[in-house]
Amino acid sequence: MAGANEFASVYHAPAKKNKKSSGIDLSHLLIGPGIGFGAGYRAFSFNLSPSVAYCLSEDFHVGITLGFNYYQEAFDYNNFLNGQRETYKYKIPAYSASVFARYIFFDRLIVGIEPEINNTKLISSNYTYNLTTGKIIENSKRLTVPSVLIGGGYSQRISNFGYTYLMAMYDLVQNPNARYYQTLDFRVGIMVPIKN
Repeated sequence: MAGANEFASVYHAPAKKNKKSSGIDLSHLLIGPGIGFGAGYRAFSFNLSPSVAYCLSEDFHVGITLGFNYYQEAFDYNNFLNGQRETYKYKIPAYSASVFARYIFFDRLIVGIEPEINNTKLISSNYTYNLTTGKIIENSKRLTVPSVLIGGGYSQRISNFGYTYLMAMYDLVQNPNARYYQTLDFRVGIMVPIKN
């Protein structure tokens, strides 16, 4: 029995090894607010497009963006029943979801690709009129429109992973119903780490 007690007093169980962490490194996680607006003669728009990205390295990261865009424009017409000049406002809400990949060169240049799906309201230019009130009846439908945006621009580091950017993007699909049809899309933004 004494031998067993001696063995117990000198034997120590091997220390448990720490398990390797398989979680996300929060210092590599970026968020971007994605807020914008525009205005013109009797028209305005605004958009919200928050982004979340994960940095696979200091220069390369991937992410997702969810967006809401609202456009409104007003024009005048003559009410055919009472002859009065009236104003019609057409309103176009749109929703989008995209995934993106971006790469930063030399801490200054940024390139990216961003496949995107947009659900938008399409208003027919052939208006009909309410025969009782003489007011315009909107003929519209919703469409789901794909886009694949590529582009590049200027970037400025604000931390190891965070940065600001100014980019010009071009849609490779060029669907006539897309908001990117026959135009460049200019973007200004900031991506900040949620944890330093």
